[in-house]
Amino acid sequence: MSQSEADLDMVMLEGLKKLLADKFDELITTFNSDCAARIGRIADALPDQNFTVICHEAHGVKGSCRNMGVNSLAELCDKMESKARVQDGSDMEQLFAAIEQQFAAASNQLSSLLP
Repeated sequence: MSQSEADLDMVMLEGLKKLLADKFDELITTFNSDCAARIGRIADALPDQNFTVICHEAHGVKGSCRNMGVNSLAELCDKMESKARVQDGSDMEQLFAAIEQQFAAASNQLSSLLP
């Protein structure tokens, strides 16, 4: 998997596409905008090490990713959530950079599924 590719569960996404039909496009658009907003709130919380916000937002992104089959991003958010829960600020910036990179890749790949 290259840096520009996300670990997407294409079988899961095809199942969602069949299940949701016309609403699939809306699901992708909502996922992209919701996760972007949550990641933005994590970025705002990092300088002050606001672990409550970081934990909450990482948990939200993780859940959305698991529902969409965006596995690598879900794992990174799980790590960030776990670190925030125990107020471990070490390597948060590097972890956040990886989350941003994976989200960009996932968002691009998901958007390519839109008509």
